[in-house]
Amino acid sequence: MNYFLSIKDSDIFENPTVEPSEYKLRPTAKGIVLDGDGNIALLSIRDQVGFPGGGVEEGETFEEAFIRECDEEIGCAVGIISTIGKAKQYRAKDVKQYEFVYFIAKVIGEKGVPSTSQDDELGIKVIWLSKEKAGEILERQIKDIPENEYARQFNFRTHLAAFKKYLELDIKNN
Repeated sequence: MNYFLSIKDSDIFENPTVEPSEYKLRPTAKGIVLDGDGNIALLSIRDQVGFPGGGVEEGETFEEAFIRECDEEIGCAVGIISTIGKAKQYRAKDVKQYEFVYFIAKVIGEKGVPSTSQDDELGIKVIWLSKEKAGEILERQIKDIPENEYARQFNFRTHLAAFKKYLELDIKNN
């Protein structure tokens, strides 16, 4: 599977951090979750949004990690429909290479309540938006990311690229 995005500090910042000779690999699973009405689950914090998902734990597949993360972060059991693709982030400041696999999934059963404590601590909320509204927010928020929000500089660009890839796949499937 080819990468739909590979991004590093010099792609984002005017004065990028010098790249290390080696990066620590961090496998990560994220994706687009659709409810029965075709709305997309987004995690919202301080007027910024992102897709559910997270790190792959030892012994887990990317699919298993994504399903677990959806249960924790959005409170939903999900079934994976398809794979959007892979993306890489080379974060020099963190000395980490994030390898993402993005999925498309549907909610199985009823929407639940997130079980992660991050929701209360950080004020993270789950919102369900139409494809059009989700796209507008993902596009708009790129220009509003404070430069000191290092991880978000990478993640929001990767989420937007995954969303655009999803739209291409969606068009082909209609």
